Amino acid sequence: MTNKSLMAAVVLLVAVAMVIAGCGGQETAAPSPQPPSDEPAEKGGELVFGHQQKHETIDANVWTGTNTARIMRQIYDPLVWQPEPGNFVPGLATSWEVSEDGSVFTFQLRDDVTFHDGTPFNAEAVKFTFDRIVDPDSRSLQVPRIGPYEKTEVIDEFTVEVHFTEPFPPFLSNLSEVALAPCSPTAVQSKERDEYARYPVAAGPFKVVDWPDDNTIVLERYEDYNWAPSFMNHEGPAYLEKITYKMIEENTTRLVALESGDANMIDAPPADEISRLKEDDKYESFTIFTPGMPLIFQPNTTRIPTSELAVRQAMLYAVNREQVASLLSFGVDPPGHGPISSATWTYDPAIADLYPHDVDRANELLDEAGWVMNESSGVREKDGQPLRVRFVASVGLNTQAGEIVQAMLEEVGIDFVVEGMAYEATVVRMADNDYEMGRLGYTLLDPHDAFYLAYHSSQIEGGGQFNRSRVSDPKIDQLIEEGSKEVDTDRRAEIYKELQHYIMEQALIIPIKESSLTHVMHSDVKGLEADSLGRPWLYNVWIE
Repeated sequence: MTNKSLMAAVVLLVAVAMVIAGCGGQETAAPSPQPPSDEPAEKGGELVFGHQQKHETIDANVWTGTNTARIMRQIYDPLVWQPEPGNFVPGLATSWEVSEDGSVFTFQLRDDVTFHDGTPFNAEAVKFTFDRIVDPDSRSLQVPRIGPYEKTEVIDEFTVEVHFTEPFPPFLSNLSEVALAPCSPTAVQSKERDEYARYPVAAGPFKVVDWPDDNTIVLERYEDYNWAPSFMNHEGPAYLEKITYKMIEENTTRLVALESGDANMIDAPPADEISRLKEDDKYESFTIFTPGMPLIFQPNTTRIPTSELAVRQAMLYAVNREQVASLLSFGVDPPGHGPISSATWTYDPAIADLYPHDVDRANELLDEAGWVMNESSGVREKDGQPLRVRFVASVGLNTQAGEIVQAMLEEVGIDFVVEGMAYEATVVRMADNDYEMGRLGYTLLDPHDAFYLAYHSSQIEGGGQFNRSRVSDPKIDQLIEEGSKEVDTDRRAEIYKELQHYIMEQALIIPIKESSLTHVMHSDVKGLEADSLGRPWLYNVWIE
């Protein structure tokens, strides 16, 4: 692999630093691939996977979502793989070079790959994919992942140059995820938008063959697949003939499906059952702590009362984050303390000392801001208006977190109203600016993406609308943009440290808990591994 430039070295050093910063005594990696031993002569089977969320689309170049990407991972192969933070290996690209100024990436591509529809993978497909992402007509939520993209030039059939308007250090890391994985131009152009959203065509080991109802997605092995990355245990097609995803959103019901045999494997079992399952010989399991954002609540800075700094700071003091995390995860996940999780490169441990649980200080801030307690209702008021905050979130863990926070804020006279609904309905409410508190959580490898999505002013309207605090602060925008193009590792770390502290000084979030993902499977399910974001690789899995 040709990768001698300064920029590539910087990207590698940055990602390696993520490992060092993210350890903290926690389990941060899934089991590594192991050489085969005493394996059956033939492997195969059909896997039923109890999955925690329904989906409207699995078009990776347009749609985004932590849970959705776990299905997309089976369908899409990237140009570059990153089996461990900092370890970039060839995927659909055999080698790459980065210009000295970090603004041009040149890729040599495999010449033996076909998409699921039989059409060839080549340089034109890479250009089509990237251009489609930035095309406004695509309404892609993945535009931030491709950064300051300028153009892709086709040098020859299997060589492309990707140009940026400025250095973009996170590109290789982002490229290893599903967001930027190539798709079939023929399929995109021949299918209606809604059809393609459910039946995307890529070059991964599994292809979508059926979506019979809102609760079921069926993948089948792509028989022509023969370009697995080097860190996998075998070549050729996947072992499993079929994967059926059953969308079971209620945690206990998902566990019942596993224990009754209706599912071979599930993700995100009830937190209070994880310890028991780990001790049961009938099951295998692993937990991975993920980088990116913790689960955060985002007060809307454009609406009263969360537009007031004192109100936002009071909520931070009033919420006992250690207790919330313990109640939600039964001790599995630590509390969140800032904009990025402790498994993320550039996390500053000093951020944990800000806003200790202090009900007296919360009451003082609200008193000073003129919010007077109504003794009969127990809710503070000012200018005849109650101190009411509507929290809009999808039903499940997020609303459970909201209900715990609700009781804590009630103690200081804040009427915290939890409005649970389907995720798609929350998106509409966010777009209409009809809320005082939103939520977000995202597994991401590079800190730039976490800051850009949640705090850059461009993410308020249109696109993903992930800036649910609706903060438009030139200082934040400037720091995010500086961090995105800074090639010096130490300087990048300082920028992100400053961002963490400034965001907390402005009380733009209430961190709730860090994120982990546990998979549990029957003991006859073999060969499971996952990437650093907790996304399983089912290519190596078989049923014994």
